[in-house]
Amino acid sequence: MLRAEYYAKPVHGHLGGYFQRVNDLNDIFDIRWGKIEFDVNFGEQLNIKVVLKVYREQCSCETYLIDTDAYAIQWDRHKRKTRDFFILPFSNHFGPISSVRFAYLVHLNEHSLASEFDYQFMDSQQVQNGLDQNHVITDERCAANSYCTYELNPVELQCDVDWYNQHFDDLKLTPKFTKGQQYHPFHPKRFIHDHIDKVIQNRKQNPQQLCTIKVSVDCIDDTDFINHLIHASQEQVLVQCIVDWRKMTLTNSDNYARLKCANVELIGVFCTPQHHLIEVEPDMHTKFIIFNDEDSILGSFNITFDRWWANWESGMTFQSKGVCRLLDNIFQSQRGGVNQRYGIDPLSPFNLLYTFGRQVMHNGQHYRPHHAILAEIHRAKHSIRLCLFLMGDLLGDYNDSVVDALIQAHHRGVYVHILFNGHLARQGQIGIERTMDDELNRALLPAVQRLRAAGIAVGLVYGLDDHPVPYSPIHSKYCVIDDCIVIEGSFNWYNTSVFSHDLLVVVNNVGVAEPYLFEFEQIRDSFRVYY
Repeated sequence: MLRAEYYAKPVHGHLGGYFQRVNDLNDIFDIRWGKIEFDVNFGEQLNIKVVLKVYREQCSCETYLIDTDAYAIQWDRHKRKTRDFFILPFSNHFGPISSVRFAYLVHLNEHSLASEFDYQFMDSQQVQNGLDQNHVITDERCAANSYCTYELNPVELQCDVDWYNQHFDDLKLTPKFTKGQQYHPFHPKRFIHDHIDKVIQNRKQNPQQLCTIKVSVDCIDDTDFINHLIHASQEQVLVQCIVDWRKMTLTNSDNYARLKCANVELIGVFCTPQHHLIEVEPDMHTKFIIFNDEDSILGSFNITFDRWWANWESGMTFQSKGVCRLLDNIFQSQRGGVNQRYGIDPLSPFNLLYTFGRQVMHNGQHYRPHHAILAEIHRAKHSIRLCLFLMGDLLGDYNDSVVDALIQAHHRGVYVHILFNGHLARQGQIGIERTMDDELNRALLPAVQRLRAAGIAVGLVYGLDDHPVPYSPIHSKYCVIDDCIVIEGSFNWYNTSVFSHDLLVVVNNVGVAEPYLFEFEQIRDSFRVYY
């Protein structure tokens, strides 16, 4: 059996000096950046992902996934280097690093091959001394690699897509809304915990069956959720969690520490591409959970109901093995496998799209979330209602802008009405104390200002009560077009999302659209909205 070493070998490791990063709680962390280089004995079509393993003195291991880019390309060989990754030399929970090791995954011919060995990136002394470190990577101090990946069957995925576009009701799709009430029986939190219990019960009734919970959510810093996942793991359920690297590294939260101590698989994904259109740092931003490959939930919400319980969010649940497989295709690729290609019809009643997915149209071109957003706006006939956390000048493949598309729709007689998170729709620093008068005098973001100047109804939503830091409850990212097409997911409408791990669902169904239209009007009636 071929291993990754047959095609590529790591040759050089570089660790830069210390610098500081601040998280959203204003905690300060001293971190270092790193890079690993490979020689590849194959053409540019071969890809590599790196599995970084950070070992600490208090017996913990943190696992991260890192992408690579090609350079020095020839037809039969090239070099690759990781995109920037970062390590935290000292953890408040688990102490200093004892060593940093890595394995790697070669992607070729629709499959992934794991390396036979773990390789030493840096030892404790190199990590802690603060000086730039450069060294040649050799086979010395190698250990067996146990990390493996999995790919789904693309034929089965294609059958799922074709089936649901002829049998929409088999999706068993239910819209979900938080409405700032985490203990409401229809809140996503209730669904999530009920289905964790369902998986645990299934495991007890079928002790020989593999029962799984797969979590791909930007941030899962929620005490109830972590407690329940640990309990499920103790009941022999396989629990796997994928989060953004910052959320599990630049944190002093006990929740992530408890997950690590419970030996639950927790993987931090580095998403660090370079592109001139990126406004802020991209991240691993998907928000979905798969329960035993039978039920699933996705939407705009992180699992952070402890802290952000008052947010108004939205999402969808599915009781559908086919949708679970489509989501698992994304999940397994985030773990390091190859995302499988299948065909879609943009005009079908249901499409699930991923920013790094390989969904292709009949002409062979990829169809991804930003393509769908622009296409649906251009197709709108009489109305567009948007409820968004934020918006920028999201561009398509031909420099066509979502702002221009909305203005063009308005000019051709389509009713366009947008509700924004008011605090995020303005220029200047966010999350600091200011009076409401000062808040309302802040200049609008250029994209928001252009929409208003064009005569579009743009409402800036704030909570009913004044707070030292002005607060808007809107974290949703949905759109309803012509009272029947719903666009939903984790995808924020700006260019950074094109380069982040994000997902979007497009549904053409009046019954699904109705509760979103009700939610839209309820927000207008429940909060202060400034036009």
